[in-house]
Amino acid sequence: MKRVILFLSFVFLLHIPATYAADDPVAKAMKLYEKRHYADAAAALRADLPSLDQGRQGAAQLTLGMIYLRNAELHRALYQASLALQQDYLQKLASARGRNRSRYVDLYLGELLLESGKPEPALNYLEKFAADESIDPRSRAAAKAAAGSCYALQKNSARADEIWAGIDKNDPETKAVLAGAFKRSGLMDRNPGTLADESVAELKGPGRVPSMRQVKGLLTVYASTGQADKGLELVLRADLKGFSHRESMSRTKVLSFYSVSLLNDLAQLYLQAAVAALEKAGADAKVRETAGYYLGEAYALAGNIDQSIKVTAGFISSSSMPQQYRDRATVRQAANQYQKGRQFDAIGTWDDLSKKQPEDPDLLAEILLSCGRLRIDCPTVAQRSVVAVEAGEGKRYAGLNIALGRYYQGKKNYTKAVPLLEAGRDKGNKNKIASNDPVMLVSLADAYYRTKKFSEALEIYFEMSKQFPQVRQLQEALQGIYAMEHKSAGDVKIN
Repeated sequence: MKRVILFLSFVFLLHIPATYAADDPVAKAMKLYEKRHYADAAAALRADLPSLDQGRQGAAQLTLGMIYLRNAELHRALYQASLALQQDYLQKLASARGRNRSRYVDLYLGELLLESGKPEPALNYLEKFAADESIDPRSRAAAKAAAGSCYALQKNSARADEIWAGIDKNDPETKAVLAGAFKRSGLMDRNPGTLADESVAELKGPGRVPSMRQVKGLLTVYASTGQADKGLELVLRADLKGFSHRESMSRTKVLSFYSVSLLNDLAQLYLQAAVAALEKAGADAKVRETAGYYLGEAYALAGNIDQSIKVTAGFISSSSMPQQYRDRATVRQAANQYQKGRQFDAIGTWDDLSKKQPEDPDLLAEILLSCGRLRIDCPTVAQRSVVAVEAGEGKRYAGLNIALGRYYQGKKNYTKAVPLLEAGRDKGNKNKIASNDPVMLVSLADAYYRTKKFSEALEIYFEMSKQFPQVRQLQEALQGIYAMEHKSAGDVKIN
């Protein structure tokens, strides 16, 4: 489903001239947004905000909020795909024996297990790695910081404190790592924000690029403490395709390790930035109702269900809004009700909307996506959707094919998911983000991986990495798995 259509349908509501000047910042940002060049769109519009007239600020903030919201959704999908892919890859690396076994895999597998909420098995890898005195000090410090978080999650604060106390805090990278560990452990009394700011202060100077380990720690703090501007500034300085560590195994084989949590931190950062921008847009009477549609979605994704209910109700009650979008907002409101314990009412609302005539494939898609997000079974709507896509043709049903594919993917029925996702993909530009929803492409690549179609998945990630360099961590993990399954001893390298 191409959500950009929603904005274009609402342009007349924004009280902005239908024909924009060629150099209008909002118009330029919207063109980049339509191409899914989210980072470029946001950076350009943020830079132009101070020069815009007050009367244009509401539209600019609405556009900025939309950009960040879609970027947050994409990075959430990338994080989920990478979490599964990296675990498979790292476990394969860890299973090697003798000189063929990576020394650094223990650190990254331990961090991944901690990220997955498994502190006990994570400790086995982290403590083994931290005890190896031949490892570089920064990597050992990272392992100790993560081990401390494991003990904190296990309510063993004394052991966590003992480990953290033994870490040298003079190094700026280690300060950032510790700040992230304290924040993840919920220890705000350890002043993770102060540690993060000290780490950033030591980066000042032309050409100073933060390490990816440093970026990871800093974003963990900034993405969850209301400091989105600091996080966004950091992202502009970072090399998001960069690895956390590179290990030379032989003359022909080099392993690169990445932080999976970086993708989650980016998702949280962009979501926080989206909420901030949409709240500002909501203060402008000219765009308030339109902003409410997106703000309700953003609040729900952030887990602020009560706030989502309030702003979504306002949008639904507005007679000036197109009915088709009020219906979609009603679908989301039902999802809010489901999470507040009113499951029977929510399912009844979805069932009623799915019967609405004339049939609206985008409305059915919205219901299926809500079911997928909440991980609930919606067989009645799914069956109606199957009938609809079998009878329908053309791009009008592309969004429903995608939603149905993602629904089956959530149920791990990848053989059903793949053809449906492929049916929703643009036939002439099958992996181009300008022609396809990037979240759909991530879903399809993940489904290809699950069905051992490695080449097809790599093609998608390669194309996406041109605009989203952080996708490289998925590329390399998938390439590594492919090489190991085909007994290749060559370098795990992607150009």
